[in-house]
Amino acid sequence: MPLNYLKIGEVAELLETTVRTIRYYEEEELLEPYRTSGGTRLYSEHHIARLKAIFHLVENGFSLELIRLIGKTRERCSTGNEGSKKISDIIDTTINDIDENIHNLKQLKSEMYAAKKQLKKCNGCKNKPSSEGCPTCPVNKNLNKIEILNLVWE
Repeated sequence: MPLNYLKIGEVAELLETTVRTIRYYEEEELLEPYRTSGGTRLYSEHHIARLKAIFHLVENGFSLELIRLIGKTRERCSTGNEGSKKISDIIDTTINDIDENIHNLKQLKSEMYAAKKQLKKCNGCKNKPSSEGCPTCPVNKNLNKIEILNLVWE
């Protein structure tokens, strides 16, 4: 085995993941390890850094399709200029998607706080939590205003 290369099990342990996960990313064409003549996978520092980047994106909800696009676009370009332009366009689109997600999550967070505030009004209530058991319930009255309450109320 060449120096400074790790086997798949060592990489999995180092990155606190599974061998299967690493193989899956290889199958998805996100990673291409070196192979010995016997087929043993060998990973360099670059492979490990690439896996960390993949994990970071996956943990934050990015699709494997987008990760593959980011990882493969530059190598398909004939010049650095072309690669830079294409990757920049992908990154710009991704940033816009992130901004939209942040906006949506902030709205959802506000709705969650509003739902919690409504539910606190039920503290100490002795009625059965249903339309029949508590027809004047503040939760029931706010179903149209606070969408998440529709999961709480029957």
